[in-house]
Amino acid sequence: MASEVGICNSALIKLGAASIMSLGDGSRNAALCNEQYGKLRDELLRAHPWNFAVARQKLAKLADAPAYEFAGAFQLPADWLRTVAVHDNDAGAGWVPYRIEGRTLLSDADELWLRYVRRISDPNDMTASFRESLAWRIAADLAQAITQSSTVQDLTSRGFERSVVAARSVDAIEDWPDAQPPSDWVAARQ
Repeated sequence: MASEVGICNSALIKLGAASIMSLGDGSRNAALCNEQYGKLRDELLRAHPWNFAVARQKLAKLADAPAYEFAGAFQLPADWLRTVAVHDNDAGAGWVPYRIEGRTLLSDADELWLRYVRRISDPNDMTASFRESLAWRIAADLAQAITQSSTVQDLTSRGFERSVVAARSVDAIEDWPDAQPPSDWVAARQ
C-alpha cells in the first residue's frame, strides 16, 4: 500500500539518506519532506493532465457577474489544480472562451462543464509511475539540503526528467487523444 512516507523514503533512498518513520517524526529529513511534499505533488500534478487526476464537473454559476468583459462567473471545484477543457454543453463539444481569475472561471456561457486536473492526496489513487516521478522530484529538490552536493542534485534532476518522460508516455498510451479544432487552413477550405 502506497503512502506519503513511502514516497518520501524512496526519495531519501535515492539520496543515500536516512529514512523516516513519519512526516512528523522529528528528524531533519522528515521536516524537509513534510515541508516540500504537498507543494511538489501539486506542482507535478499541474504539469500534465494525468489520466488518474482528470475529473469532470458541471460548474455552479455565481450570482455576481464580473465587472466587465464576461457575462458570468463560475465557481471552480475545491480540488481544482488546472483546467483541461471548458465546454458549454454536456457532450464536451466545441470550445468556449474563458478566463481563470482566482478561484473563479469567467465566461459568457450560461452553463459550463469543466474537465480539470484535481488534487490527489491519497498516493493509492496515483499511478506507480507518477509516484516514482514524485519521489525523484522530491529527491532533486532535497538533494542540496541533505547532501550538500551539486553533483547529486544534478543526478537526481536527470533521474526526475527521465522518470517523468516515461510516466507521461505510459499515461498517453492509456488515453485517446483529444480532438483538436481544425486549423485556419482547413477551416478556410471547408
